[in-house]
Parts: sequence; structure tokens; C-alpha cells
Amino acid sequence: MASCSQLASSTTTVSAQGRAQRQQRGLLLPPLLPIRSPSSRSPLKLVAAPLSRRGDRATSVAAGASPENERGVVPSDGDDDGVSLGTMKLPPDTDIPRFETLLFQWANSLCQGANLPLPMPLKVDKIPGGARLGFITIGDGQTEVLVYIDCLVSPPADGSAPIFQAIRNGQLKDQAPPGEPRIMRSLLAALKKSVEIARL
Repeated sequence: MASCSQLASSTTTVSAQGRAQRQQRGLLLPPLLPIRSPSSRSPLKLVAAPLSRRGDRATSVAAGASPENERGVVPSDGDDDGVSLGTMKLPPDTDIPRFETLLFQWANSLCQGANLPLPMPLKVDKIPGGARLGFITIGDGQTEVLVYIDCLVSPPADGSAPIFQAIRNGQLKDQAPPGEPRIMRSLLAALKKSVEIARL
């Protein structure tokens, strides 16, 4: 499954004003739940932290992806409390397996780097429920993934609609990795397309 990561020391809050504005526009797609960045007063969609200074100085590097059947998936840190970067309520008739496949394809597209150059290399793995984007740190001849973003779909339960979540986790989950805002903007666009395509 694909690699990438949710939890900051402060909790995110839903902006009622942003939700009302989207309802007034009459969007055909189910609206994203706006969240508020701990470091910003303005509501954001699917992004909870600004690009770090380190990311501003970093140069673009190539990312890498792992096939679904390849070993070496970035392991979970075992902590269920990640930083929530955003959630989205999906239509009840969403084809979940297809939606997960579309998520993985989007994550793999980040590894090409041409359309979305990133300051850190990525390791993308397919995991149960979606994709994991791991931010690779290189030092002393070794590579580590200290923070990752899980893009997951929770199947419906008790008649409820399926839910998409983007969660940052890992040892450095409380710090936004360089390039995260750019990735989240790309994810938002991918979600809108995937919702339209993955309908039963």
C-alpha cells in the first residue's frame, strides 16, 4: 500500500462560517469539513500547518514510490493519536475500493516530481484503507521516515456515510514537514475528482 501521514499539540476546530459559505454556493460535491490551523486564524481546507522554514530553503528532490506488493512499507508508530489534517464525508454510494485505488494513484503521481516539486523525497505505500506518504530524511548514509501522512477511507458503519481522513503521524508528527501544504492542496483537487469518478 502507499506511504505518507495527523495530530498536532493543539486540536483543530470546525469552522461553521466556512461550512455555511459552501452551502450557499450550492456545491454538488459533499463539502469538506473546514479546519483551523493552530498557527493561522483563517479556516483552511485539509491543511493544518504552514510550510516550515526548513522547507522554504530546501531544494526540490525526486520522490519514490513502492509497488503494492513490495516490502518495506513505512511502519506505523503504533500511536493512534495523529494530527488530523482534514476530513471529508463521502457520498453513501461511493465505490470504496475504487476510491482507495484513486487515492493511491494520486499519491504515486507525487513521486514524479515534475508537476509538484517537493523539498523532501517521498516514499509512497499502499496500506489498508488508502495510501501512506512518508517524508524521507537522509543523514549519515541512512534514510528515515520520521513523519508520514495517512490518507484513509473509513467504510460506512450503522448506515453512516464513508469518511475520508488525512492524518499526520510519526515521531515528528507535531511538526508540519516541508511541502505538506502543497501536498494538501493537491490532495483537495484529487478528492474532488475521485468523488465524481468513484460512484456506484
